[in-house]
Amino acid sequence: MLVYFINFKFLIMGKLMNNLKKQLKNPNHKEYAKDCIKIYEWLKETDPENKVWESRWNPLVNVNWERTYPKSIPIHKPNILGYTLLKGIKNSK
Repeated sequence: MLVYFINFKFLIMGKLMNNLKKQLKNPNHKEYAKDCIKIYEWLKETDPENKVWESRWNPLVNVNWERTYPKSIPIHKPNILGYTLLKGIKNSK
């Protein structure tokens, strides 16, 4: 059961990149998506298994929902911790 739960958490995060790519097409939320993709890539690079875990992602990003169910769309936006991380990533290059 534990293996199934871990794989389920990873599958959810696999959909995340698809959602961020869709968000890039929306001019109102394009910058948020670009910032979130930078965070996603950094998390993936720093993980020993090259995975992005929900437990590392959630503290860095807020999710708002547009529209109502069943056509709701997640809009990801870095929070203050996410922007602090981005600043650190930028300064380390």
